[in-house]
Amino acid sequence: MIDNIKIVKQLYYAFSKKDINTILGLLSEDVEWGEPENPFNPAGGTRKGHPGFLEWLNIGKDAEDILILEPKRFLCDNDSVAIIGYMKCLAKSTGKIYESDFVHFAIIKDYKICKFQEFFDTYIAGEAFR
Repeated sequence: MIDNIKIVKQLYYAFSKKDINTILGLLSEDVEWGEPENPFNPAGGTRKGHPGFLEWLNIGKDAEDILILEPKRFLCDNDSVAIIGYMKCLAKSTGKIYESDFVHFAIIKDYKICKFQEFFDTYIAGEAFR
């Protein structure tokens, strides 16, 4: 279980450094990456595999700047980690900033993240893009 937390912490560190190669190395080839659907959030939805993750990443890069992504607590069981934290983002199209607590959920299999799901305040995020 400690290994699972270590893998997820490596993911956040790689995101902070914008180290795409390390991120891809932590994700399984058939990873499922998702965030809640929202008609105003261009990155919403679920994507699969490395190509889907890269699509999500590029949409997000064009749509918003992540000003703060701060995981605060990691809860673990045999094959999964729940991450509780705080984020602050800038919607580039409107110049509006939104803030939300989040829960991220990762499932790990064979030392790779095979599913990553985000949960956050989609209303406030959608309003920032409007």
